[in-house]
Amino acid sequence: MQSALAVLLCLSTILFVRAAQRVDLPTIPLSPNDASQILDRSLASLSIEFSYLPSFGGNASDPNTLTQELMQRLVERTGVGPDIRPGGITVDSTQFSPNASALELDESSSGGIWKTTYGPAYYESLAVFPNSSKIVIDVNLGNNTVQFARDEIQAAVKYVGWDRIRALELGNEPDHFAGGSRPSTWASSDYTAQFLGWTSVLSRNLSLPKDIFQSGSFAEDPTSQAPMTTVSTIEEGIDTTGVIKIFSQHTYQYSTCDPARDAIATLPNLINHQNITAYLDLWKPQIAAARSAGKEFVVGEYSSVSCSGKQNVTDTFGQALWLADTVLYGASLNISRMYLHQGATLVLQSNQQANSPGFSWYDLWYPVETDRYGAPRASPSFVAYLLITEAVGSSGESQISLIPAPSPQLAVYAIWDQSVLSRIAVLNLGIRNVTASDEEKEATTVSLDLSEYVREGSNVTVKRMTAPGLDSKDSSAVTWAGQSYADGIASGDEVVETLHGGLLTVQGSEGVLVRL
Repeated sequence: MQSALAVLLCLSTILFVRAAQRVDLPTIPLSPNDASQILDRSLASLSIEFSYLPSFGGNASDPNTLTQELMQRLVERTGVGPDIRPGGITVDSTQFSPNASALELDESSSGGIWKTTYGPAYYESLAVFPNSSKIVIDVNLGNNTVQFARDEIQAAVKYVGWDRIRALELGNEPDHFAGGSRPSTWASSDYTAQFLGWTSVLSRNLSLPKDIFQSGSFAEDPTSQAPMTTVSTIEEGIDTTGVIKIFSQHTYQYSTCDPARDAIATLPNLINHQNITAYLDLWKPQIAAARSAGKEFVVGEYSSVSCSGKQNVTDTFGQALWLADTVLYGASLNISRMYLHQGATLVLQSNQQANSPGFSWYDLWYPVETDRYGAPRASPSFVAYLLITEAVGSSGESQISLIPAPSPQLAVYAIWDQSVLSRIAVLNLGIRNVTASDEEKEATTVSLDLSEYVREGSNVTVKRMTAPGLDSKDSSAVTWAGQSYADGIASGDEVVETLHGGLLTVQGSEGVLVRL
């Protein structure tokens, strides 16, 4: 006997198929001839504001259990934990002291963190993350004192260990140093010269591995006006000493750092496949330059809206759709890993920003109880990292490609596993808000015929990332395969659909992963 839930699912699917717009896809190649590089299983990684890592990780005697559970959900899908990068703007005013407590903050009257002193206990916060998670060690470049960087690297090697260290990074967004910690004339060539000088000294004094540094972490979009890019530093000879392992730049598509940009940081602008792909295409020359040098390219810090996100935009289910499309498209461009930033509003970011102090509106989870967010919980966007990690898989032999779709707000990604077409991710970025009428829901629903890829006798399954609407802010109502993850643990019965006859239906503001 079918359960009531199964009957309702079947009936709803029938109704949507009748009203859905039929979309025909071009033929998906059965082999990955023009697909991406092999996907890193840590594609969906995390950057955490340096001065807030203890909030997210806890310590040895009181580990953050929500963080532990959420990280385990990712390990279950790929076999490895995400990379963790304690970094961000506060790293450039840090100083390690062997006699300090875990974290000692010197703050201004307005809540600005102008100095962070930390001791050995700081590293206890990293123990909450999976042992398989690699750590990017970001050290102080902003204070222009190489001894600070030396002490911080030495401490990281001692308390984290080389087996967990992915790379060493000097500073955060040095293209923003001009007129602050550096002269107003500070330019790309100055950064390149300092990078070469410091890495030479640090490598010699600390007997560092040959290629261990992550270069760049630039903030500005790589347009012709950008003060520093991967391309400019390579042209200046930054890679001539062989110490670079990875090139990194940051991406924030929108911003609340000033009123003009705040005005256009809206859900309709954000949840737009054409906007997402056009934006990331700006990084293609940087990726190509890094790969030509034989190095990886990563987005070492990113989110949708800089200066800590935007209320009613990045704290909604819409952020999940933006994340899924952004990371999967980035992977198709050969970005090795993308580090989603977690943290809090910092008053020193901008004197015009819209946000007040508190955990960022774009955080993937809220790690501790606060007046702003209430009890600790995953945000509505966490499910995106479940879709992404299942799309990547655990084999370490997957590749991805964006498949052209005739509908402008439909993103279709093919994933080949061990050179076999194995999974298809479909994201329908058509806007379906919580208050949408039945007619509005029908107008954004699409159906795709995937029968060509359904092998005879195979069991083709579908997992669905969905919510009551794009603007939903209730984590318990946002689901992946029928389950919500507000507490870090799956709640509700798992719903894995079977694709009968090859016809797939996807509502607006919904994503699915098809396993062939």
